Amino acid sequence: MDERKTVIKELEEKRRAETEARNRQLEGLGEALIQRIGEEDTFPGDAGEILTEYRGLRKEIADSTETIKRLEVDMLKLKELEDDISAQEVEISRLTKGLEEACACLGKVLLAAPGFDEFAASYRQQEEVLLAKIDEQEQKSRELEERAGGVLVWLGKNAQKAVCKTILIKNCSSLQRLYRSVGEQFFASRPAEAPEGQVAEAVRKVEDMKERLSSLNAELSALRGERRKIGDTFGVDGSPSRRINGLQKRIAFVNEEFPALYLRLGSFAATSKGQEVFSSAKKEEDKLVLERVDVLQSMIDTEELRIKKLKAAINIDSEKAEVEKIKRSISNQQQKIAAANAEIADLEKEIDELEKHIEELKAILLAE
Repeated sequence: MDERKTVIKELEEKRRAETEARNRQLEGLGEALIQRIGEEDTFPGDAGEILTEYRGLRKEIADSTETIKRLEVDMLKLKELEDDISAQEVEISRLTKGLEEACACLGKVLLAAPGFDEFAASYRQQEEVLLAKIDEQEQKSRELEERAGGVLVWLGKNAQKAVCKTILIKNCSSLQRLYRSVGEQFFASRPAEAPEGQVAEAVRKVEDMKERLSSLNAELSALRGERRKIGDTFGVDGSPSRRINGLQKRIAFVNEEFPALYLRLGSFAATSKGQEVFSSAKKEEDKLVLERVDVLQSMIDTEELRIKKLKAAINIDSEKAEVEKIKRSISNQQQKIAAANAEIADLEKEIDELEKHIEELKAILLAE
C-alpha cells in the first residue's frame, strides 16, 4: 500500500479532530453571544436571521411547555372529576335504592293507617291477597319441615320446598312492589294538608331522599358538563397523553437544533463583519476564543494543503503510470502494424508474380 495514503488518512483524522475543536469553540462563542443579547435587540443581515430563528424556536419550546403544563393540569382535573362522578353515581344508586325502600315503607304504613280508605281501599285488597298467598306458602314450608319419612320422602320434600320458596319470594317481591307503587302514587298526589303520625314521618323521609337525589343529580350533571368541556380541549384524538408525548418529542427535536444555530452565529461572529456587528456584545474572553479559533483554522488549512499535495502527487504518479501503459500499448500496436505492412508487401509481390504468369499463359493462347 502507498505510504502516502496512510499519511493522508492520518492527516484527515487530525483535521477532523481540529475541525471539531474549532466548532466547539465557535459554538460556545455563539451561545455566549445569544445569552448576552437582549430579547428586543436587532441586528442586520445573517446575524438577524439567526437570532430570529433562535427566538422562534425558543418561543415554540415555551408554548409547547405551557401547553404540556395545561394538559397535565387538565388531566389531573379530569381524573378528579372521574373520581367525583364515580362517587356521585354510587351515592345516587344507593339513594335510589333507599328511595324505593322509603316509598315501600310509606306504602306499607299508609295501608295500615286509618283514614285513607278512599285512596287505599283497592290496594288493601291486593295486599290481603298477597299476604294470604305468603301465609299459605309459609304454612306449607312449616308443614314440609315437620314431615318425616325415608330418602324418597326427603327428596320429594326438598323439591316441594324449593318450589314453595320460589313462589314465596315471588309473592314477597310483588308485595314490596305494591307497597312501593302505593307510596310513590300517594307522594305524587298527596293532599295539601300534611298527614300525621307514622305516615307523616314516612312522607318526610321520602321527601328528604328525593331532595337529596335531585341535588346529587344536579351536581352530577354539572360534573359531567365540566368533564365534557375538558375533553373538548384535548382535540380530535381525545388523548392528552398522546399530545403531551408528541409535544415532548418536538421539544427534544427543537433542542437539537440549537447547537447548529450557535455554530452558525459563532462562525459569523468570527468574521471581520461579524466582529463589527457584535462589537457591543463582545467581551474580553471572546478574544481568547477567537485566537484559539484562528490557531485551529490555521492548523486545519495546513492539513488540508498537505492532503491536497499528497493527493496531487498520488494522482500524478497514477497518471504517469497510465501514460506509460498507453505508450506501451502504442508500441505494441506499431509493431503489429509493421508486421502487417511486411505481410502486405509479400502478398503484393505474390500478386505481381501471379499476374506475370497469367500474361505468359495468355501469350501461349494467342500464338499461331
